[in-house]
Amino acid sequence: MHQFINKYLKPYKWTIALGAIFLTAANFFLVWIPVLIRQTMDRIEQLNVVQREGLSLFDIFFNSTQGTILAMNALYLIVAVCGYGFFLFLTRQTLIVASRKIEYDLRNDVLHALFCLPAIFYTKYSEGEVYVRATEDINKVREYFGPVIMYSINTVTRAGFVIAMMYIVSRDLMVWALLPLPLLSLFAYWITGYIHKHSIIIQEQYSKLADQANETFSSIRLVKAYHKGESEQRKFDALNEEYKEKKLRLDLIESLFHPGLNFLIGISLIIVIWKGGQMVISEQLSIGNIAEFLIYVAYLIWPVAALGYTTNRFQKSIASWQRIKIIFEAYHNLNKDMGLDTHNIMGNIEFKNVEFNYPDATVPTLENLNLQIKAGSKVAIVGRTGSGKSTLVNLIPRLFEPTKGEILLDGIPLKDYSRQSLRDCLGFVPQDHFLFSDTIEENIGFGIKGATTEDVEWAASKAQVLDNILDFDKKFKTILGEKGITLSGGQKQRTAIARAFIKKPKILILDDALSAVDTKTEDAILNSLRNDEQKVTVIIISHRISTIKDADYIYYLENGKVMEAGTHEELLSKKGNYKSMYDKQLIEQELQTI
Repeated sequence: MHQFINKYLKPYKWTIALGAIFLTAANFFLVWIPVLIRQTMDRIEQLNVVQREGLSLFDIFFNSTQGTILAMNALYLIVAVCGYGFFLFLTRQTLIVASRKIEYDLRNDVLHALFCLPAIFYTKYSEGEVYVRATEDINKVREYFGPVIMYSINTVTRAGFVIAMMYIVSRDLMVWALLPLPLLSLFAYWITGYIHKHSIIIQEQYSKLADQANETFSSIRLVKAYHKGESEQRKFDALNEEYKEKKLRLDLIESLFHPGLNFLIGISLIIVIWKGGQMVISEQLSIGNIAEFLIYVAYLIWPVAALGYTTNRFQKSIASWQRIKIIFEAYHNLNKDMGLDTHNIMGNIEFKNVEFNYPDATVPTLENLNLQIKAGSKVAIVGRTGSGKSTLVNLIPRLFEPTKGEILLDGIPLKDYSRQSLRDCLGFVPQDHFLFSDTIEENIGFGIKGATTEDVEWAASKAQVLDNILDFDKKFKTILGEKGITLSGGQKQRTAIARAFIKKPKILILDDALSAVDTKTEDAILNSLRNDEQKVTVIIISHRISTIKDADYIYYLENGKVMEAGTHEELLSKKGNYKSMYDKQLIEQELQTI
C-alpha cells in the first residue's frame, strides 16, 4: 500500500499540502463566526434602548459606541463567512481535483496492465470481476485521496480550533458538551459499516438481476420461438423479489441513521443549555456564551460523525486496492516485450514436448505434444470437443504460455520473439469471434492501422462476404448492432475472416471459423488461400471433414495428445478414430438428404 501511495501521491503532494492549508484557513475563519455572534448578542444586551428614548434607529446604531461596535461586528461577520466560503472553494478545487487526476492516472495504468496481461489471466477471473476492478474499485480507491484525506484534515483542524475556543470560554462546559460525541462517532461507524456491507450484497443481487434480464433479452427470439416467456418471467420475478427484500432491509437501516444522529446531537445541545444555563444564572457565563457553545457543538457534529465515515471509506479503499493490486502484480511478473522481429520469418512451426495446464486444473489440457507445421503448408487439427485443439492454436500467438516444453518458429523458440511482432505477422480468427458495434468497414480494418477502402474491399472479397455487404443500403458504412447482430452467423464469420485477411499474415489460424458457412462458400474461401501468391502457413481447426480433407497434413488430437497424423487418405487407411469420425459424418450427410 505504501508503494502505491508514494507512486500516485507524489506528483500531487504539493497540491494536497496546499489543499490542507486552504482547509485549515477555512476552519480558522469558521471558528470566529460564533465569537462574533456572541459579542453581538452581548452588545445588544448592553444596549439600553429605553434610556435613549427619542433617538432614531440610525442614531442608536451609528452615533453610539455600542451601535458602532455592533456595526463593526456585522462587518467582521461578513468577512468571516466570505473567508470561510472562499477557502472552502479553494480546498475542493485542490484536494478533489487532485483525487480525480490520481483516479485518471490509476485507471490508465490499470487498463494498460489489463491489455498487456496474457489470456490465461482472464481464465482465472470473469469478465464481471475484471470490469468491477477497472471501474468501481478504482473509484473507491480515489475516495482515499479525495474525501478521506479532506474529511480527515477537516476533522483534525476544525476539532482543534473548536475545542481550543471552547476551552478558552469554559473548560467545564467544554467537558460536558463533548461527552456524547464519542457515542456519535461510534454510531456513525457502526451504521455506515452495516450499510456498506449490505450495499455489496445488494450490488451482487442486482448484478444477478441484470444478468438475467440481459440474457433473456439477448435470446428474446429463442424465448418467443419456444414460448418460454412466462418461464423467464418467473425467474426474473424471483430474483426481483429477493432484490426488493434486501433493498427494503437496507432502507430500514438507512432510515435509522438520521434520527439516531439527531437524537445524539439533541442530547449534546440539551447538556449545553442545561449546564450553560446554570452557569449563566451563577454569572459565570453570558447568554452569548451559550449561543457560542451551541454553534461550536454544531461545528463538531459532522467532523465527529465523519470519523466513522472516513474509517469505512478507508477500509473500502484498502480492500479495493488489494483487488487492483492483483492486476499490477500479474503485470509486473510479465517478461517485458523484448525480442526478435518476425519480419523475415518463413512460417515453420514445431511443438516439442509441449504441455499446458489451465489454472486449478488437475489434468493437463496438452500433454507431451509433438507436431510440425511446414512453412506455406495447410495443416488441419481435428479431434473431439475438449481434446485441446483451441488451446494448441492459442499457444502460437502467445496468448497462453506452455507449462513445459517449447514451441519453435523457424527453429527459434517462440518466447524469443516480441509478442507484438509475433502477433503482427499472424491472422487469427478465434472460435468466439467478436464484432464491434461499429461500421463493417471499421470491423474489417480493425486488424491494421490506416486501412484504406480498397484494402477493406479486397479482404471482404477474399472472405466471400463482399456481395453481402454491397446489398446493404450503406454498404461498408453499415453500423452493426451489438455483437454484430445485424449480420447472419455466416456473415459474421466471414467478416471476422476478412479482418484476418486484411493483415496479409504469414501465418493464418482459423479456429472453427467456417462452421456457419455453406460448403460452396467454404470451398471458395479455401481456394482463395490456395491461389494466394503469398505463401501463407494455414492452420485450420474444424469438426467438418469436408473442410480439412484437402489439407497437406492432418493431426488428430485426443486428450491433449497427437493420436494420429497424416494426409486424409493416409488417415482413412489407418481405420482409426479419424476414419470413425469421417464415417459418422458421411452417415449424417446421407440422412440429411433423405
